[in-house]
Amino acid sequence: MISVEKAFQIVLDSIRVLDPVTIPILGARSRILAEDIISSENVPANNIATLNGYALKAEDITGAGSNQPVELNLIGDVAPGQPLEKPLKAKQAVRIISGAIIPKNADCVLPEEHAVRQSSKKLLVYKSSSGGEFIRKRGEDIGEGALVLPKGKKLKAADIGTLSEIGYSEVQCFRQPRVSFLTSGQGIVDNGGPLSNDMGGPSSRYTLYSQLAEYGAEPVDLGLAGMSREEVSTKIIEGLDHDMFVSTVGQSMDDFTNVKKMLEQLGMDIKFWRVAIKPAKPFIFGTVGDIPIFGLMGHPYAFYIVMEQFIRPALMKMMGSKIVRRTEVQAILTKDLKSENGVTCFMRGVVCLTDAGFTVTPDLRKPNSIKAFSTANGLIVIPAHSGYLNAGTKVTVQIIGEPEAGQN
Repeated sequence: MISVEKAFQIVLDSIRVLDPVTIPILGARSRILAEDIISSENVPANNIATLNGYALKAEDITGAGSNQPVELNLIGDVAPGQPLEKPLKAKQAVRIISGAIIPKNADCVLPEEHAVRQSSKKLLVYKSSSGGEFIRKRGEDIGEGALVLPKGKKLKAADIGTLSEIGYSEVQCFRQPRVSFLTSGQGIVDNGGPLSNDMGGPSSRYTLYSQLAEYGAEPVDLGLAGMSREEVSTKIIEGLDHDMFVSTVGQSMDDFTNVKKMLEQLGMDIKFWRVAIKPAKPFIFGTVGDIPIFGLMGHPYAFYIVMEQFIRPALMKMMGSKIVRRTEVQAILTKDLKSENGVTCFMRGVVCLTDAGFTVTPDLRKPNSIKAFSTANGLIVIPAHSGYLNAGTKVTVQIIGEPEAGQN
Protein backbone atom coordinates (compact mmCIF):
# COMPACT_ATOMS: atom_id res chain seq x y z
CA MET A 1 0.00 0.00 0.00
CA ILE A 2 1.08 3.57 -0.63
CA SER A 3 0.64 6.46 1.79
CA VAL A 4 -2.10 9.05 1.52
CA GLU A 5 0.47 11.73 0.66
CA LYS A 6 1.99 9.59 -2.09
CA ALA A 7 -1.45 8.86 -3.56
CA PHE A 8 -2.36 12.54 -3.34
CA GLN A 9 0.77 13.54 -5.28
CA ILE A 10 0.17 10.89 -7.95
CA VAL A 11 -3.33 12.26 -8.48
CA LEU A 12 -2.15 15.88 -8.75
CA ASP A 13 0.69 14.94 -11.12
CA SER A 14 -1.90 13.29 -13.42
CA ILE A 15 -4.16 16.33 -13.64
CA ARG A 16 -3.99 18.98 -16.35
CA VAL A 17 -5.22 22.55 -15.92
CA LEU A 18 -8.14 23.28 -18.24
CA ASP A 19 -8.14 25.97 -20.91
CA PRO A 20 -9.39 29.48 -20.10
CA VAL A 21 -12.71 30.83 -21.35
CA THR A 22 -14.02 34.40 -21.50
CA ILE A 23 -17.14 35.04 -19.45
CA PRO A 24 -19.15 38.11 -18.33
CA ILE A 25 -18.08 39.29 -14.90
CA LEU A 26 -21.55 38.68 -13.43
CA GLY A 27 -21.07 34.99 -14.23
CA ALA A 28 -17.54 34.86 -12.82
CA ARG A 29 -18.21 34.72 -9.08
CA SER A 30 -16.55 31.62 -7.52
CA ARG A 31 -14.61 30.99 -10.75
CA ILE A 32 -10.79 30.93 -10.92
CA LEU A 33 -9.01 33.73 -12.77
CA ALA A 34 -6.94 32.62 -15.76
CA GLU A 35 -5.19 35.98 -16.15
CA ASP A 36 -3.56 38.67 -14.05
CA ILE A 37 -5.84 41.68 -13.80
CA ILE A 38 -3.83 44.86 -14.37
CA SER A 39 -5.55 48.22 -13.96
CA SER A 40 -5.35 50.57 -16.92
CA GLU A 41 -6.54 53.49 -14.79
CA ASN A 42 -6.37 55.07 -11.36
CA VAL A 43 -9.03 54.48 -8.72
CA PRO A 44 -10.20 57.00 -7.83
CA ALA A 45 -9.53 58.80 -11.07
CA ASN A 46 -9.34 62.17 -9.25
CA ASN A 47 -8.81 63.53 -5.77
CA ILE A 48 -12.15 63.11 -3.99
CA ALA A 49 -13.67 64.75 -0.90
CA THR A 50 -14.46 62.28 1.90
CA LEU A 51 -16.89 64.55 3.81
CA ASN A 52 -19.03 67.65 3.41
CA GLY A 53 -17.14 70.88 4.01
CA TYR A 54 -15.03 73.45 2.21
CA ALA A 55 -12.27 72.78 -0.30
CA LEU A 56 -9.42 75.27 -0.05
CA LYS A 57 -5.65 75.81 0.06
CA ALA A 58 -4.13 75.00 3.46
CA GLU A 59 -1.61 77.87 3.17
CA ASP A 60 -4.50 80.34 2.97
CA ILE A 61 -5.72 79.50 6.48
CA THR A 62 -2.35 79.33 8.25
CA GLY A 63 -2.73 80.67 11.78
CA ALA A 64 -6.52 80.48 11.79
CA GLY A 65 -7.98 79.81 15.26
CA SER A 66 -11.04 80.25 17.42
CA ASN A 67 -10.05 83.82 18.26
CA GLN A 68 -8.37 84.62 14.96
CA PRO A 69 -10.54 83.66 11.97
CA VAL A 70 -9.29 83.95 8.40
CA GLU A 71 -11.63 85.34 5.74
CA LEU A 72 -11.89 83.59 2.36
CA ASN A 73 -13.87 84.32 -0.78
CA LEU A 74 -16.55 81.67 -1.36
CA ILE A 75 -16.88 81.18 -5.13
CA GLY A 76 -19.37 78.34 -5.48
CA ASP A 77 -20.51 74.82 -4.68
CA VAL A 78 -19.14 71.48 -5.90
CA ALA A 79 -21.13 68.22 -5.91
CA PRO A 80 -20.47 64.73 -7.32
CA GLY A 81 -20.68 64.94 -11.10
CA GLN A 82 -20.46 68.74 -11.01
CA PRO A 83 -16.74 69.62 -10.81
CA LEU A 84 -15.35 73.16 -10.65
CA GLU A 85 -13.77 73.76 -14.06
CA LYS A 86 -11.39 76.55 -13.04
CA PRO A 87 -8.58 76.26 -10.45
CA LEU A 88 -8.83 78.00 -7.08
CA LYS A 89 -6.98 81.28 -6.66
CA ALA A 90 -5.43 82.59 -3.44
CA LYS A 91 -7.90 83.14 -0.60
CA GLN A 92 -10.69 81.27 -2.44
CA ALA A 93 -12.83 78.33 -1.25
CA VAL A 94 -15.79 76.28 -2.47
CA ARG A 95 -18.39 74.37 -0.53
CA ILE A 96 -17.96 70.67 -1.41
CA ILE A 97 -20.07 67.53 -1.00
CA SER A 98 -18.57 64.17 -0.07
CA GLY A 99 -17.65 62.25 -3.24
CA ALA A 100 -17.08 65.39 -5.34
CA ILE A 101 -13.83 66.10 -7.20
CA ILE A 102 -11.40 68.39 -5.39
CA PRO A 103 -10.85 71.59 -7.44
CA LYS A 104 -7.39 72.26 -8.85
CA ASN A 105 -5.02 73.99 -6.39
CA ALA A 106 -7.15 72.94 -3.37
CA ASP A 107 -5.27 70.61 -1.04
CA CYS A 108 -7.59 70.03 1.92
CA VAL A 109 -11.24 69.83 2.96
CA LEU A 110 -12.24 71.75 6.05
CA PRO A 111 -15.20 70.26 8.01
CA GLU A 112 -18.26 72.52 8.06
CA GLU A 113 -18.15 73.02 11.84
CA HIS A 114 -14.86 74.93 11.60
CA ALA A 115 -16.19 77.70 9.34
CA VAL A 116 -19.03 80.23 9.28
CA ARG A 117 -20.55 81.79 6.17
CA GLN A 118 -20.76 85.56 6.60
CA SER A 119 -22.64 85.88 3.33
CA SER A 120 -23.07 84.01 0.07
CA LYS A 121 -19.60 85.22 -0.92
CA LYS A 122 -17.61 85.33 2.36
CA LEU A 123 -16.39 82.53 4.66
CA LEU A 124 -14.74 82.84 8.07
CA VAL A 125 -12.40 79.93 8.92
CA TYR A 126 -11.62 79.19 12.59
CA LYS A 127 -9.12 76.32 12.21
CA SER A 128 -5.90 75.80 10.29
CA SER A 129 -5.03 72.66 8.31
CA SER A 130 -1.80 70.84 7.52
CA GLY A 131 -3.05 69.93 4.05
CA GLY A 132 -4.28 66.62 2.59
CA GLU A 133 -7.05 66.25 5.17
CA PHE A 134 -10.31 64.52 4.19
CA ILE A 135 -9.18 63.83 0.65
CA ARG A 136 -9.13 60.44 -1.04
CA LYS A 137 -6.20 60.85 -3.36
CA ARG A 138 -6.07 59.92 -7.05
CA GLY A 139 -4.91 56.31 -7.44
CA GLU A 140 -5.00 55.78 -3.65
CA ASP A 141 -7.01 52.55 -3.93
CA ILE A 142 -5.74 51.24 -7.28
CA GLY A 143 -2.89 52.76 -9.24
CA GLU A 144 -2.62 52.66 -13.01
CA GLY A 145 -0.52 49.61 -14.00
CA ALA A 146 -1.02 47.89 -10.63
CA LEU A 147 -1.76 44.18 -10.25
CA VAL A 148 -5.32 44.16 -8.93
CA LEU A 149 -6.25 40.46 -8.91
CA PRO A 150 -3.74 37.64 -9.54
CA LYS A 151 -4.17 34.69 -11.85
CA GLY A 152 -5.38 31.67 -9.86
CA LYS A 153 -7.58 33.70 -7.49
CA LYS A 154 -11.09 32.47 -6.75
CA LEU A 155 -13.34 35.43 -7.40
CA LYS A 156 -15.59 36.73 -4.61
CA ALA A 157 -18.49 39.14 -4.85
CA ALA A 158 -16.19 42.04 -3.91
CA ASP A 159 -13.81 41.07 -6.74
CA ILE A 160 -16.65 41.38 -9.25
CA GLY A 161 -17.23 44.91 -8.00
CA THR A 162 -13.52 45.67 -8.35
CA LEU A 163 -13.49 44.38 -11.94
CA SER A 164 -16.42 46.63 -12.74
CA GLU A 165 -14.68 49.60 -11.08
CA ILE A 166 -11.68 49.33 -13.39
CA GLY A 167 -13.77 48.90 -16.53
CA TYR A 168 -13.96 45.12 -17.03
CA SER A 169 -17.20 43.68 -18.42
CA GLU A 170 -15.77 40.20 -19.03
CA VAL A 171 -12.82 38.22 -17.77
CA GLN A 172 -10.82 35.08 -18.52
CA CYS A 173 -11.43 32.19 -16.11
CA PHE A 174 -10.46 28.55 -16.26
CA ARG A 175 -13.16 26.35 -17.69
CA GLN A 176 -15.34 24.36 -15.29
CA PRO A 177 -14.58 20.63 -15.49
CA ARG A 178 -17.34 18.43 -16.87
CA VAL A 179 -17.30 15.35 -14.65
CA SER A 180 -19.29 12.31 -15.74
CA PHE A 181 -20.23 9.68 -13.20
CA LEU A 182 -21.90 6.29 -13.27
CA THR A 183 -23.61 4.45 -10.44
CA SER A 184 -23.74 0.71 -10.96
CA GLY A 185 -24.07 -2.47 -8.96
CA GLN A 186 -26.50 -5.00 -7.64
CA GLY A 187 -29.41 -4.07 -5.40
CA ILE A 188 -29.57 -0.33 -6.22
CA VAL A 189 -32.79 1.32 -7.37
CA ASP A 190 -33.63 4.91 -8.20
CA ASN A 191 -35.68 7.22 -6.01
CA GLY A 192 -39.44 6.86 -6.07
CA GLY A 193 -41.57 4.36 -4.24
CA PRO A 194 -40.77 2.09 -1.30
CA LEU A 195 -37.60 -0.02 -1.18
CA SER A 196 -37.79 -3.77 -0.81
CA ASN A 197 -35.81 -5.42 1.95
CA ASP A 198 -32.94 -6.38 -0.35
CA MET A 199 -32.62 -3.11 -2.28
CA GLY A 200 -30.86 0.16 -1.48
CA GLY A 201 -31.39 3.76 -2.53
CA PRO A 202 -28.87 5.65 -4.70
CA SER A 203 -27.63 8.03 -1.99
CA SER A 204 -24.08 8.03 -3.36
CA ARG A 205 -25.37 9.13 -6.76
CA TYR A 206 -27.15 12.15 -5.34
CA THR A 207 -24.32 12.97 -2.95
CA LEU A 208 -21.79 12.75 -5.78
CA TYR A 209 -23.79 15.06 -8.03
CA SER A 210 -24.18 17.63 -5.25
CA GLN A 211 -20.53 17.47 -4.15
CA LEU A 212 -19.25 17.91 -7.69
CA ALA A 213 -21.49 20.96 -8.14
CA GLU A 214 -20.40 22.32 -4.75
CA TYR A 215 -16.74 21.96 -5.76
CA GLY A 216 -17.40 24.04 -8.89
CA ALA A 217 -17.57 21.27 -11.49
CA GLU A 218 -20.36 20.56 -13.95
CA PRO A 219 -21.78 17.11 -13.07
CA VAL A 220 -22.87 14.80 -15.89
CA ASP A 221 -25.04 11.99 -14.52
CA LEU A 222 -24.82 8.85 -16.66
CA GLY A 223 -27.57 7.26 -14.60
CA LEU A 224 -27.91 3.90 -12.90
CA ALA A 225 -26.71 0.62 -14.34
CA GLY A 226 -26.86 -2.95 -13.09
CA MET A 227 -23.88 -5.20 -13.59
CA SER A 228 -24.46 -6.05 -17.23
CA ARG A 229 -20.98 -5.97 -18.74
CA GLU A 230 -22.22 -4.49 -22.00
CA GLU A 231 -24.30 -1.79 -20.30
CA VAL A 232 -21.55 -0.71 -17.88
CA SER A 233 -18.85 -0.70 -20.58
CA THR A 234 -21.01 1.43 -22.87
CA LYS A 235 -21.59 3.93 -20.07
CA ILE A 236 -17.88 4.07 -19.20
CA ILE A 237 -16.96 4.77 -22.83
CA GLU A 238 -19.54 7.57 -22.85
CA GLY A 239 -18.06 8.94 -19.64
CA LEU A 240 -14.57 9.18 -21.13
CA ASP A 241 -15.75 12.00 -23.40
CA HIS A 242 -15.60 14.36 -20.41
CA ASP A 243 -12.84 15.95 -18.31
CA MET A 244 -13.07 13.37 -15.52
CA PHE A 245 -14.94 10.11 -15.00
CA VAL A 246 -16.06 8.71 -11.64
CA SER A 247 -17.47 5.21 -11.22
CA THR A 248 -19.24 4.24 -8.03
CA VAL A 249 -20.74 0.88 -7.21
CA GLY A 250 -22.78 -0.44 -4.31
CA GLN A 251 -21.18 -1.95 -1.23
CA SER A 252 -20.38 -5.28 -2.87
CA MET A 253 -16.67 -6.02 -3.29
CA ASP A 254 -17.53 -8.24 -6.27
CA ASP A 255 -19.13 -5.29 -8.07
CA PHE A 256 -16.05 -3.16 -7.39
CA THR A 257 -13.71 -5.88 -8.71
CA ASN A 258 -15.79 -6.36 -11.86
CA VAL A 259 -15.81 -2.65 -12.67
CA LYS A 260 -12.05 -2.48 -12.03
CA LYS A 261 -11.52 -5.26 -14.58
CA MET A 262 -13.73 -3.50 -17.13
CA LEU A 263 -11.78 -0.26 -16.70
CA GLU A 264 -8.49 -2.09 -17.25
CA GLN A 265 -9.82 -3.78 -20.37
CA LEU A 266 -10.94 -0.42 -21.74
CA GLY A 267 -7.36 0.86 -21.50
CA MET A 268 -7.17 2.42 -18.07
CA ASP A 269 -3.62 2.91 -16.79
CA ILE A 270 -4.11 2.18 -13.09
CA LYS A 271 -1.86 4.41 -10.99
CA PHE A 272 -2.83 2.86 -7.64
CA TRP A 273 -5.61 0.99 -5.89
CA ARG A 274 -4.17 0.19 -2.49
CA VAL A 275 -3.79 3.23 -0.22
CA ALA A 276 -3.09 3.25 3.52
CA ILE A 277 -6.25 5.16 4.37
CA LYS A 278 -9.38 4.55 6.40
CA PRO A 279 -12.12 4.81 5.43
CA ALA A 280 -11.90 4.89 1.61
CA LYS A 281 -10.57 1.44 0.79
CA PRO A 282 -10.82 0.14 -1.77
CA PHE A 283 -10.71 2.74 -4.49
CA ILE A 284 -8.78 3.01 -7.71
CA PHE A 285 -7.26 5.86 -9.64
CA GLY A 286 -5.90 5.87 -13.14
CA THR A 287 -6.11 7.52 -16.53
CA VAL A 288 -7.19 6.83 -20.07
CA GLY A 289 -5.10 9.22 -22.11
CA ASP A 290 -5.32 12.45 -20.11
CA ILE A 291 -8.73 11.67 -18.62
CA PRO A 292 -8.50 10.94 -14.85
CA ILE A 293 -10.70 8.11 -13.59
CA PHE A 294 -11.75 7.32 -10.03
CA GLY A 295 -13.41 4.04 -9.08
CA LEU A 296 -15.21 4.13 -5.72
CA MET A 297 -17.19 1.87 -3.47
CA GLY A 298 -20.66 3.11 -2.52
CA HIS A 299 -20.05 3.00 1.24
CA PRO A 300 -21.14 6.51 2.34
CA TYR A 301 -18.17 7.24 4.61
CA ALA A 302 -15.49 5.83 2.31
CA PHE A 303 -17.08 7.51 -0.67
CA TYR A 304 -17.06 10.93 1.01
CA ILE A 305 -13.42 10.68 2.11
CA VAL A 306 -12.21 9.89 -1.42
CA MET A 307 -14.18 12.85 -2.70
CA GLU A 308 -12.60 15.21 -0.15
CA GLN A 309 -9.02 13.92 -0.14
CA PHE A 310 -8.51 13.23 -3.85
CA ILE A 311 -11.32 14.24 -6.21
CA ARG A 312 -11.83 17.75 -4.84
CA PRO A 313 -8.08 18.62 -4.99
CA ALA A 314 -7.94 17.24 -8.55
CA LEU A 315 -10.84 19.49 -9.56
CA MET A 316 -9.27 22.50 -7.84
CA LYS A 317 -6.12 22.00 -9.90
CA MET A 318 -8.15 21.51 -13.09
CA MET A 319 -9.83 24.85 -12.46
CA GLY A 320 -6.49 26.61 -11.97
CA SER A 321 -6.73 27.18 -8.22
CA LYS A 322 -3.49 27.81 -6.36
CA ILE A 323 -5.03 26.26 -3.25
CA VAL A 324 -6.25 22.70 -3.74
CA ARG A 325 -6.68 21.46 -0.18
CA ARG A 326 -9.15 22.31 2.53
CA THR A 327 -8.13 24.75 5.25
CA GLU A 328 -6.58 22.89 8.19
CA VAL A 329 -6.57 24.06 11.82
CA GLN A 330 -5.24 22.73 15.09
CA ALA A 331 -8.11 21.86 17.42
CA ILE A 332 -8.37 20.42 20.93
CA LEU A 333 -10.01 17.00 21.15
CA THR A 334 -12.97 16.76 23.50
CA LYS A 335 -13.01 12.93 23.54
CA ASP A 336 -10.40 10.18 23.52
CA LEU A 337 -9.49 8.57 20.18
CA LYS A 338 -7.29 5.71 19.04
CA SER A 339 -5.31 5.55 15.81
CA GLU A 340 -4.90 2.44 13.67
CA ASN A 341 -1.60 0.88 12.75
CA GLY A 342 -0.41 1.49 9.22
CA VAL A 343 -3.20 3.72 7.95
CA THR A 344 -4.15 7.39 8.08
CA CYS A 345 -7.67 7.75 9.45
CA PHE A 346 -10.21 10.48 8.80
CA MET A 347 -12.97 10.91 11.37
CA ARG A 348 -16.00 13.15 11.17
CA GLY A 349 -16.14 15.84 13.83
CA VAL A 350 -17.97 18.93 15.00
CA VAL A 351 -15.62 21.93 15.16
CA CYS A 352 -16.33 24.84 17.50
CA LEU A 353 -14.53 28.15 17.75
CA THR A 354 -14.09 29.49 21.27
CA ASP A 355 -12.09 32.38 22.75
CA ALA A 356 -9.34 29.83 23.46
CA GLY A 357 -9.27 28.50 19.89
CA PHE A 358 -10.77 25.53 18.06
CA THR A 359 -12.20 22.41 19.68
CA VAL A 360 -13.39 19.29 17.89
CA THR A 361 -15.79 16.61 19.09
CA PRO A 362 -15.46 13.29 17.23
CA ASP A 363 -18.65 11.91 15.70
CA LEU A 364 -18.65 8.30 16.85
CA ARG A 365 -21.78 7.21 15.03
CA LYS A 366 -21.52 4.12 12.83
CA PRO A 367 -19.42 4.59 9.68
CA ASN A 368 -22.34 3.94 7.34
CA SER A 369 -24.41 6.76 8.87
CA ILE A 370 -25.45 9.08 6.05
CA LYS A 371 -27.05 11.58 8.43
CA ALA A 372 -23.73 12.10 10.27
CA PHE A 373 -22.35 14.15 7.40
CA SER A 374 -25.18 16.64 7.76
CA THR A 375 -23.84 17.72 11.16
CA ALA A 376 -20.07 17.23 10.65
CA ASN A 377 -18.12 20.37 9.75
CA GLY A 378 -14.61 18.95 10.07
CA LEU A 379 -12.52 15.87 9.33
CA ILE A 380 -10.07 14.87 12.06
CA VAL A 381 -6.78 13.65 10.57
CA ILE A 382 -5.36 10.80 12.63
CA PRO A 383 -1.87 9.80 11.42
CA ALA A 384 -0.90 6.14 11.39
CA HIS A 385 0.71 4.75 14.56
CA SER A 386 -0.42 7.73 16.67
CA GLY A 387 -1.57 5.47 19.47
CA TYR A 388 -4.12 6.83 21.93
CA LEU A 389 -5.11 10.46 21.55
CA ASN A 390 -6.49 11.70 24.84
CA ALA A 391 -9.04 14.46 25.27
CA GLY A 392 -7.14 17.74 25.45
CA THR A 393 -4.68 16.70 22.72
CA LYS A 394 -4.30 19.01 19.73
CA VAL A 395 -5.11 17.39 16.38
CA THR A 396 -5.22 18.51 12.76
CA VAL A 397 -8.72 19.10 11.43
CA GLN A 398 -9.78 19.83 7.86
CA ILE A 399 -12.58 22.41 7.81
CA ILE A 400 -15.46 21.26 5.56
CA GLY A 401 -18.12 23.60 6.96
CA GLU A 402 -18.54 26.75 9.03
CA PRO A 403 -17.26 26.20 12.62
CA GLU A 404 -19.87 26.52 15.33
CA ALA A 405 -19.69 29.08 18.12
CA GLY A 406 -18.44 27.19 21.17
CA GLN A 407 -19.14 27.72 24.83
CA ASN A 408 -16.21 29.28 26.71
